[in-house]
Amino acid sequence: MTLDTNNTSDKLLTTIQREYKILGEYKMIQTEDVGGVYVIPSHDNSFIWFGVIFVRDGYYSGGIFRFNISLPDNFPDDSKAPTVIFQNEIFHPLICPYTGTLDTSGAFPVWISGSNHIWQLLKYIQFIFNQPQMCLNAEKLPNQTASDLLSQNKAEFIQKVKECVNLSCDKVYDPPPTDDKHFIVFEKFDNEIHGPVLANMKSKEDISGSPPTSGLSWVNKGEFKPLSKE
Repeated sequence: MTLDTNNTSDKLLTTIQREYKILGEYKMIQTEDVGGVYVIPSHDNSFIWFGVIFVRDGYYSGGIFRFNISLPDNFPDDSKAPTVIFQNEIFHPLICPYTGTLDTSGAFPVWISGSNHIWQLLKYIQFIFNQPQMCLNAEKLPNQTASDLLSQNKAEFIQKVKECVNLSCDKVYDPPPTDDKHFIVFEKFDNEIHGPVLANMKSKEDISGSPPTSGLSWVNKGEFKPLSKE
């Protein structure tokens, strides 16, 4: 066996090991309480994850914000935290208004393999929307304007937040920007198509006493709430 063959075999083994660890991260999320947040690795590239958060509380309540998570090449052994980039225009102190990148340095200054996990990152995403006032301690924020308004002119801050919340709802049914089979898409609820499936899900819940684990979801027209059970 040549040296090139050995190198190829080593790279393949490393790739398989990383893929296995990524799947383990995804499985771990299913055991944690990350309500209102949905994520799935890309069909074409497991180092890219698609996500969406339905914000339930606080100033951003009602917002439906899409985001991508990009894992470092050496994940989970890289000291750099995964990159979170929002696809919506979001007025938030920790989100860059130009790139949509979330500043995670306050929670994950260094990513520690075995201690830090993607479910914790999702919890942090929940936190920054539920408690934005707790995100103002950093010396330099990606959106200083949002920070200043939140601390000095809350009425104007709330108005700008409502604008981005409304915009996110207007775009919830937009066509996907990618052909990736795992991109999260929401359809308007059609009782003729989705009604029997939803009824079947509810009947199984009644029998078992616990919610179904299916990832199926529809959004009720005018309400923008997923109809699947958690």
